Amino acid sequence: MRQLFTNNSFNDTWDGIGRKINNHLIGLDENKKDDKQKILELCQIGKLICSYFDDFEIAKVCERPDFLISNGVVTIGLEHQLILDSEAKSKEGFYENIFNKVERNLIQDDSLPNFLLNVLIKKDADLTVNNKDEIINQLTDILKGCILTGELRKNEYIISARSMRHSRKSISANYGAYLQRSIDNNLILEFLKKKEGKIDSYVRNSVPTQWLVLVIGGLGESSYEVDNQFEVNIKTRFEKVFLYEDFRNRLYELK
Repeated sequence: MRQLFTNNSFNDTWDGIGRKINNHLIGLDENKKDDKQKILELCQIGKLICSYFDDFEIAKVCERPDFLISNGVVTIGLEHQLILDSEAKSKEGFYENIFNKVERNLIQDDSLPNFLLNVLIKKDADLTVNNKDEIINQLTDILKGCILTGELRKNEYIISARSMRHSRKSISANYGAYLQRSIDNNLILEFLKKKEGKIDSYVRNSVPTQWLVLVIGGLGESSYEVDNQFEVNIKTRFEKVFLYEDFRNRLYELK
């Protein structure tokens, strides 16, 4: 495994992401599940290529593979694959779904000004499927009161909530402190195997040269991190395989 390096500053990277992806965001709706997933993929791949392969552009957003990238000389099929802990992700997804619906309720309330509401959820909060609608209604009422008065009334779901001025109405839900697990060889080989059998369809649908980007290093408990350099032996028909730590913007070449 070889780590690649970038000289980009934070501002360089931020500006670069926009250059790479803005025209591909047109028509995507972040309130639709499939579009939201594609926006996430675009942001991650846009950050990667502007940081490490800036001569390349996203030529096409597609499926099987997820993207075509080109530098004007060569075109490459690029498949994006998140590596996540499925059990932790299921919990995060359930919380996220609840607060997305609370946010939607507050967006539709014309009595509220624009806001960014940072919310810290109790770890032992009883957020279950059986009482989901009731919880959404309670949280909508609780957080509306917090936005209007600055006070968070006592409740069984939220530790704290702070509102600030913003360009739109938005909730940022924090699920508390956690320890991320370290990525290992077995996980990499497991997710590589899932994609290996699909290479023929990627080639048929696009171009002979195919790259695979395995993405870790998000902010949730479900994500993984690289804590030490390690060796992994890969036998694959992908031309290149990369491991990308999204939050830290670190890229490792596995093949």
